[in-house]
Amino acid sequence: MLQTAAVSRALVLGAILSLAACAGEDPRVVRAAKARQEVEAVAQQVRTAPHAPSTGRWDAAQLTQRLVNAGLAPRADDSLPSHPKLPVAPLGLRVGKAHLLAWIFADSTARLKTSAGIDTLTAIPKGQPNPWAEPPMFVVHNNLIAVLVGGSDRQRERVRLAIEAGLQAPRR
Repeated sequence: MLQTAAVSRALVLGAILSLAACAGEDPRVVRAAKARQEVEAVAQQVRTAPHAPSTGRWDAAQLTQRLVNAGLAPRADDSLPSHPKLPVAPLGLRVGKAHLLAWIFADSTARLKTSAGIDTLTAIPKGQPNPWAEPPMFVVHNNLIAVLVGGSDRQRERVRLAIEAGLQAPRR
């Protein structure tokens, strides 16, 4: 008899817990679903956007497309972390939990004038204080300076490879 009562209580408790679990969704599941929707929206924008002929120079659309094609999920992000002052304003993207700051110059000569004075280990111009909360990853390609702050080693590698692979050569 005692055993039957214990089994009955366990079944009732299990039913109550099941109903409670069904009544409200886990906030982590809701956040993850929302993040997936945002990522898919960005990927869809990149896929359906008209593709301008390649000029051999980076622009915001090409950078976003390259990151999406690399399996990353960049999202525009106006909440830029502290960053060094450079002659052009940075483009801010989120890649997972990491911040990607991209300075896109008119050409590689303008970028070279700026990047020549930047310490590649700290990603800051000589003489400026270190603004980064975490060690940055510094990537330079053609007319682009990119700094990734935070993120996993795998994300860092994928961002670096996506940028260093370069752009499609312009048609002649």
